[in-house]
Amino acid sequence: MTETKTGSEPGTGPEEVVARFFAAWDGLDAARLASFFAEDGTYHSMPLPPVVGRDRIRAYFTDFLARFTAAHFTVHHQASSSSEVEGGGVVFNERTDVMRLRSGAVVRVRVAGVFEIRDGLIAAWRDYFDLGAVRGEDSPSGV
Repeated sequence: MTETKTGSEPGTGPEEVVARFFAAWDGLDAARLASFFAEDGTYHSMPLPPVVGRDRIRAYFTDFLARFTAAHFTVHHQASSSSEVEGGGVVFNERTDVMRLRSGAVVRVRVAGVFEIRDGLIAAWRDYFDLGAVRGEDSPSGV
């Protein structure tokens, strides 16, 4: 049996958990991605309702990833804080997510993300982005 690395490895800092999580997107494996989350973890793509619980996150990722043949995250800026008391910390990043659709089209999204890490796992992941830009809609003028 092959051992799978997740965010729960002892001595793993918050930034390392997030870096490994982003690297895991290359495999487009929903179960692997969900393994980085705490059992009661939350994924919240801010324009949409939150997804709560590792099993629901895995199901969400399964549906989401079915549309893509590739995914890559490029982090432009990142800051974090650690808490030895809580065994975790918070990671903030600004990044560009690039996804290749099965049609061959490429979607690029500028994102601000917040990760709460607890005991080496993602307790919460919140992403802030312009859903209209993702859908190819024009933003309202003056905004």
